Amino acid sequence: MPPKIDEDSAPREPRASIRITAREVTTMGANQLVQVNIGFENSGARPATEVRRVQMVNFIQSPYGEEEAFRLLRAELQSTGGEAVSVAPAERLAFTIEGPRLVAGDFAPRGSDDPQVIRDGRPLLVAGIIRYRADDRSEATAEYCFYAMNPKVLVACSGHNN
Repeated sequence: MPPKIDEDSAPREPRASIRITAREVTTMGANQLVQVNIGFENSGARPATEVRRVQMVNFIQSPYGEEEAFRLLRAELQSTGGEAVSVAPAERLAFTIEGPRLVAGDFAPRGSDDPQVIRDGRPLLVAGIIRYRADDRSEATAEYCFYAMNPKVLVACSGHNN
């Protein structure tokens, strides 16, 4: 009788796996461009290749919110050209995104309990997608999304952070 092989216990093929490790607002003040630093690493066992990214920092432009922002980002990612990079296992990279220029009216009045940065009733959204080749056969993405309440308070969006 041939030995039975339990397919579930077979070791999985090593893969690349990009994950977001840092989300930090570095500049956010009246009469300044918003600057956000995003850090990521390859926590997998193989290099992540053909790494490309798209990102945005803006006040949500439509009543559909996060989903509309990601629809736009996915469309932009499909047409993204330029140079793709590779990320070795355990390697970390970071990049800075610049957003809109803030004005005094974007901030709550002094002494307010509400720290939210808002323009025309819309919060400041930071979102992006990193697409990469996870192994020889598949593509994968890492998405991130948060609201920048102020330089110290970031609130994660639901469903877009991995």
